[in-house]
Amino acid sequence: MTEAGAPGAPGDAWLAPVPQDDRVREVRPLVRLYASKHTHRLLPSPVALALAAALAPMGSPQRRADERRMSERFMKDLLLYTPRAGEARALTRRYIAEKSRISELVWRPWLLKRSRVIGQEHWDAAHTGGRGCVVVIGHMGATFAVPAILGLQGFDIHMVTSPHYWQPMPPGFVGLAMLHLRRAYAEKPLGRSRLIPSDADPERLVSLLEGGESILMAFDVPGSAATPFLGRSVALSGGPATLAFRTKATVLPLMPERHGSRIDLRLLKPLDPADYRDARSLRAAIARTFERLVLAKPEIVELPWVPSPLVTEAQATLRNEDAPRGASA
Repeated sequence: MTEAGAPGAPGDAWLAPVPQDDRVREVRPLVRLYASKHTHRLLPSPVALALAAALAPMGSPQRRADERRMSERFMKDLLLYTPRAGEARALTRRYIAEKSRISELVWRPWLLKRSRVIGQEHWDAAHTGGRGCVVVIGHMGATFAVPAILGLQGFDIHMVTSPHYWQPMPPGFVGLAMLHLRRAYAEKPLGRSRLIPSDADPERLVSLLEGGESILMAFDVPGSAATPFLGRSVALSGGPATLAFRTKATVLPLMPERHGSRIDLRLLKPLDPADYRDARSLRAAIARTFERLVLAKPEIVELPWVPSPLVTEAQATLRNEDAPRGASA
């Protein structure tokens, strides 16, 4: 289902997504209480984050043990072919604690009023001459907050989203969390017409970029384009690089940074497709940019709602202990 009115498209011919069913069923009272912003306002953010880190992972003893095992295996597989491979076990505790802090911050959208955007000169450089811009992120850190911070800070941007945000909400806590993420961090700050499901007509993305607009999308979405990353080859979507080459749009890498309970965005030096021989070499350059960030702070790599190739690879290894470690996605 769709509705008319997407800005930036010729004759408003493009369509904005409409949720199929936002009802969340089978929610226990305590779960609904936890998912209320009023509940989270009762506890100061510094205290809440400290408790989240200290108590992580939460749940039954078996669930805690399973999560520790999964997290350690994930860190080992993530860093297997990098200079930090020997640190995986030590990094596991930091990874679990950081994931718990980020999960707590999801329920505190009012904190984004304190967020900053660092490196605005890179935004200006990327848009010189009215050029379109592909703003790229990875599933690293508090990515849920990126569109909201950009919107609140007055940056004009569209965002490619996973189609599952528009499908009927799953039951229980997962459904409440998905609905909250879409409404608080995407629809409210950007407007629904600026959210573009990844299965939408790709010509809309082309039209926006050729018209000088900016589009936010993840670089580490699974696909079929072999890309060197963290010492191996992973299969990524060719979308960001292909779009940039076709439209001559710049590529602007962006990274969220957590400083206590404040989430900032750091804009990095833009990449110009004219400096690369083809989309493949540009895609490799994008991956190198984020590779440096991962190696500097591996614990920020998240297990996203839509798994990235490396996450999928780690999860497959967990399901099959006999699978070759570090196999290409």
